[in-house]
Amino acid sequence: MTRAPKKKVEKQNLSSNSQAEAISSGNGNLGANGDQPGVAFKLPESGVIYYDTYVDGQQYQTGEIDWIVEGNSYRLYINIPYAFVGPFVFESRGSVDSYGIAPIIYWTQRGTKAPRYSRFDRNDKGEGQMFFSEKPEFTPAILPGTQDRFSLMFQLASLLNGDSKVDEAGSIRSIPVVDYNTLEMWNFKSYGESLSDDIPSMGKTINRHYALMQRENDPYKRQVDIWLAKDLEWLPGRIRSLESNGRVLELVFKQKNPLPQNLKP
Repeated sequence: MTRAPKKKVEKQNLSSNSQAEAISSGNGNLGANGDQPGVAFKLPESGVIYYDTYVDGQQYQTGEIDWIVEGNSYRLYINIPYAFVGPFVFESRGSVDSYGIAPIIYWTQRGTKAPRYSRFDRNDKGEGQMFFSEKPEFTPAILPGTQDRFSLMFQLASLLNGDSKVDEAGSIRSIPVVDYNTLEMWNFKSYGESLSDDIPSMGKTINRHYALMQRENDPYKRQVDIWLAKDLEWLPGRIRSLESNGRVLELVFKQKNPLPQNLKP
């Protein structure tokens, strides 16, 4: 069985667009000016990752994330079982540009409800415009480096694979993030690299903890904590989401398998 090759985006100079520079540097300072060197970037190897899923502490069926890289394209497929409602399914497809992962289409479906789509219309500079099936009249401009709510985790993993010294403890990384009908700047606080058992299934291991900082414009939106594991090429070892209704959804790493030959981007 042949695994899809890893793609590496080499260091390069970014444009002087101050917002894009803040995204790439992770300094969270959208008011910065002047040219700034790019960052090293290396995608994790393709594979199928299985997670134990929990809702309010109660374990459900195994969830699955398919991470597929081939050439300059990627596909990210997430299936999370949910009792009585049906599975939560998410998919992100796109390419890789000088700012890292560049989603082109993101869709989500909860149970038997109709899918909802978010489309990134990017130009060759990584900028462009968003289109949402849920809110057709809302077509905001997007910055280079804009992610969807799942690709952002693989963007962080790829940055850490390129340079494990980025995002030291206490630093803030600002990422524009798209959901099914929103585009917002998400600010993640890094707790740095630590040896801990925060990913229970892996025992004591080196990981990175990122926490989504509370958004001042709406403190009731979901709060997200992500633990990335060094032994998994910084792929997510644990994901915890506190939803606006108070429900806690959690994925905890179970195992990673090679990519089946029939899976393609």
